[in-house]
Amino acid sequence: MKIHILTSCFYPELHPRAFRAFELARELARQGDAVQVSVLTRVQDFNYKAMEEEYGFHIQILDLYQRQLGQTEQTGLSLTSAKKWKQKLFRIHRFFVEYMLAGNLLRYAPRIARQLIVEPDTDLFIALSTPFMDILAGTLYRKKHALPNTRFIADSGDPFSGSQQTKRAIYLRWLERWVYRYYDYLTAPTEAAIPAYQKVIEPDKIRIIPQGFNFAATPIATYNKNAVPTFAYAGVFYQDIRNPEFLLGYLAKQDKPFLFRIYLRHKDPFTDTILSAYHDVLGNRLDIQYGVERKQLIYELSQCDFLVNIGNNNSTQLPSKLIDYGITKRPVFQCDKAHFDQSVFEQYLSGKYTANTPIDVTPYAIETIAKSFKKLK
Repeated sequence: MKIHILTSCFYPELHPRAFRAFELARELARQGDAVQVSVLTRVQDFNYKAMEEEYGFHIQILDLYQRQLGQTEQTGLSLTSAKKWKQKLFRIHRFFVEYMLAGNLLRYAPRIARQLIVEPDTDLFIALSTPFMDILAGTLYRKKHALPNTRFIADSGDPFSGSQQTKRAIYLRWLERWVYRYYDYLTAPTEAAIPAYQKVIEPDKIRIIPQGFNFAATPIATYNKNAVPTFAYAGVFYQDIRNPEFLLGYLAKQDKPFLFRIYLRHKDPFTDTILSAYHDVLGNRLDIQYGVERKQLIYELSQCDFLVNIGNNNSTQLPSKLIDYGITKRPVFQCDKAHFDQSVFEQYLSGKYTANTPIDVTPYAIETIAKSFKKLK
């Protein structure tokens, strides 16, 4: 098959969508398919030519964004001014940009569509979101070029107008409905996400295709119990749906020895403020690391006694890190602000994991995921 993938980020970026796009492109090429990847972001000083030669796919960099190799600072709108009136003015501006315009959506999607070249004999065109501008760009391209023999697939990791993380203006739901008219399928990673899409696309167009991973290329450590209870969290924090303050506040009141390792993709003002407040209290019981490469991250997680998953506090988004957690074969303590069972957590600290429910990673084998996409042809 001839397959074209459009994605905002790609290896070596540390982002779930970069992992999904890279694993998919690599496996499709391994299975003998001709794969073209169009990427919005250029990582400076990275050798894309060597990656093409190693894995057998082709890459087009659209240069909408630039990042440094190993960059851990979050890019985008931010303000560090100490003047409250400036902060308030910035929040109003950010609300208008994000709520009314969805950031750079309407600015960049036409630009992406102009740069895309999808060959007429392409079998599958897969646009990965987030951001939604990838999917909008696919619609603009198909509207102009038709491509009747190409299946257009919108691969949506997070809902757009139905997002519980970022509120959108009502007109963006109308835009989303129009956009999906030009797609043959919408693929989502979990059944729980379906309600978020039912108002914007016909139910018979929705397919469930989870995150895919190459387990053979992801080694884990031989586990040995740590001298002090050692547990870890990996991912990102959000103020509304994945806020760690309830857990950090609990840990700050404990006088027993432990080591809590936090692995974050990038630094951002919200997370920095929270962690700085607790770092002085917890001292060397809190270890924070940024930008650890995924394979190394999974290896380090597999050395912990157990892992912590702070839930999204909603039913439509399943963190891809749960699959990473499953690969480590370590017990996972599940919690969120409304459901934090201190007695169960104390059992985990003492090495008793009877409350653990193992995560079955079998359905996420990349070989199966790649074949699932090709069946949509």
